[in-house]
Amino acid sequence: MKTSLIDHIYLILRNAKLTTTRQAFSREYVGKNPNWSAYQAHMKRDFSITGAINCLRSIRLQKEREAALDIVQLCALREAEGLLLEHLNERYCVAEVCS
Repeated sequence: MKTSLIDHIYLILRNAKLTTTRQAFSREYVGKNPNWSAYQAHMKRDFSITGAINCLRSIRLQKEREAALDIVQLCALREAEGLLLEHLNERYCVAEVCS
């Protein structure tokens, strides 16, 4: 079974200790209610354009604001940012998203 981009991004951030739960990820990175990630998985959905852009913005803001990030966390944020940009470009033809 193919992992959704939501799950993939969540695991990247969790493994780098940037988020702790799916509920926290939904709130802090996607700006949705705490059950958003679970509902998307249940409905077999992936990021909408709004969800992907919200997550991308949150990642970029965290990269800018967090001077205390270690190399693993910075790499995780960069990887997640790249995956979201690729998703937005391939699925929605959004070539560039400004912060």
